[in-house]
Amino acid sequence: MGKVGKVAELVRHPVKALRGESLQECRVDSFGLYGDRSHYFGDGTKEGRPLSPDKCPGFIEYAARLKGEGTEEAYPPVEVISPSGETFAWGEASFFAEMEKAAKLPIIPFSRTPIEGGENWDGHILIVTDASLRDLQRAWGKGTVDHRRFRANVVIALDADLPFQEDEWLGKQLQIGEVILQVNSHCERCHAINIDPATYEIDKSLLKTVVQHRENRFGVYATVVRTGTIKVDDAVHVVETAE
Repeated sequence: MGKVGKVAELVRHPVKALRGESLQECRVDSFGLYGDRSHYFGDGTKEGRPLSPDKCPGFIEYAARLKGEGTEEAYPPVEVISPSGETFAWGEASFFAEMEKAAKLPIIPFSRTPIEGGENWDGHILIVTDASLRDLQRAWGKGTVDHRRFRANVVIALDADLPFQEDEWLGKQLQIGEVILQVNSHCERCHAINIDPATYEIDKSLLKTVVQHRENRFGVYATVVRTGTIKVDDAVHVVETAE
């Protein structure tokens, strides 16, 4: 299949369920984007089960980023900006108290190391395409569908306007910059996509549209075959079919 597009957006979420940071480049280790979902909050009522935006929609109003490069042994410090503009460092008691109010339930903070990897999905990297976003927007008919609703790591601008071309990548490998990824499965969506990342308003009709239009599938999961660095504007190639 050869070249299919280029990287349009690259997003890392240092704290699972919080807004992520848009990057121009990021190294990819064996767990995905370095530092992605390296920190998270567990549900204090359910033995620390990781919380997501569908359970705590207020989390989307907080933006997390990593400060510095980090090492192979330790991620760099995490900084979180609140809706009021206040900046917190991960570990501050006042920050955890604020997040517990936002969650409206007891929470337990967790953090991982680069050796452990982040609290990610079965696939390390989530990919969506611009053509699929436009197609869903047409099907929904209620305004712009922001890619941030889907919390993807990589948004690909396709060379051809072919919605859901990513379905053809299942079982195949992509090369992006130095990195090779194995595309394994679709992403089954949850209520988190109903939250507008700009206004924080909730419209349940978007998930209903994905269910009706795509059997609740949007985006694909990939695991890391070869580590390296991904950059915005890197070409995306389908390089081989897994045996």
